[in-house]
Amino acid sequence: MFGPQPYVCLRDPVLQKAVTFASDEHDAVKDAADLGGPRREFFRLLVKAIFQDSGAFEGIPNGCTPRLNMLHLQNGVYRTIGRMMSTIIVQGGEPPAFLSPSVVDYIVSGDILQAHVTPDDIFDPDLRENLNKVQHATLQADLEKAVSCCDSWRYQVEGLPLTVTMANRDAFVKNAVLYHTVLQRQSCLDQLIDGLSHYGVLALLRENPSLRVLLDIPGEDKGQEADFVAGILKPSYSVLGSNRRAKEELMVVKFREFLQCVENKELRDTYGDRTLTYDEEAFLKTLSPGHILAFATGSSKVPAIGFHPTPKLIFIHDEKKHLPIAHTCANELLLFVNTTTMADNDEFNYCFLVALMNGSLFSTI
Repeated sequence: MFGPQPYVCLRDPVLQKAVTFASDEHDAVKDAADLGGPRREFFRLLVKAIFQDSGAFEGIPNGCTPRLNMLHLQNGVYRTIGRMMSTIIVQGGEPPAFLSPSVVDYIVSGDILQAHVTPDDIFDPDLRENLNKVQHATLQADLEKAVSCCDSWRYQVEGLPLTVTMANRDAFVKNAVLYHTVLQRQSCLDQLIDGLSHYGVLALLRENPSLRVLLDIPGEDKGQEADFVAGILKPSYSVLGSNRRAKEELMVVKFREFLQCVENKELRDTYGDRTLTYDEEAFLKTLSPGHILAFATGSSKVPAIGFHPTPKLIFIHDEKKHLPIAHTCANELLLFVNTTTMADNDEFNYCFLVALMNGSLFSTI
């Protein structure tokens, strides 16, 4: 995927119609319409491959930054990744928002001096710790000791002050971080930027800096994720006042309670004495509300162009079926309404857990 081969993906209605998805169930080949679900699922897995499996990025406390890899550079891998990211954005995939703010600063401005950096932008933990000590030293003796830990490299960086004092230490730290995070891997960044110019995405980002959220790793927003997912999936109720409507409203309550338990890591407690398999226990530890959104739509985040069609909760009144079903093409999550799923026990939560695990890769984020 990340070799020197050219990567081309055009948003062309003619080409889109030339590709169909088929299933061969019960010996009958049937064409399947792609309303966006398979594409979102593919792009979500592609984002994961880019940042976790390609070897082109390294994780830092602030996000991801390109890893200096000469072979990747020679083969144009960073350019290819930039094109992939552009394609993901314009095709309505999950935003590739995993880059550190300093990397996005450089992409959006094109100017190294506009990159706002901190020691947390450095991958090497020892180097990061030493620069943090320089930055936070309160006594001159502590400062000198911290600076001495940087002697193995600081004299090789032109422009850094030879004598570091309380007055110039901030400039020392900033310029040292700029050197290690941007200057050393500028060729990788420039190649990535060249790839992002595909489809005019780079120009769009520079004309509208607020769109940097498509690349910026988001800050933690604890306590909101469950409500956010619940708000995206709009219930498709029966007629108000009907017997079915009352049951459907109860199912929405159970669904939202399930989301809250997932977010608060309390889902295991709801199963009481139920014996779970090793795989179920392991899956519970990683489960988040984003898994449910990915299960229903193929994307664990809202795409840059939004969801089309609008995600819905669909209620099926059927006593024989219990496991939730997802139609990712239509962005629909189907909940079965019956005595089993409505019971005042852990059955609904367990059915949902089994359904998510059956989702395989498309329930994994």
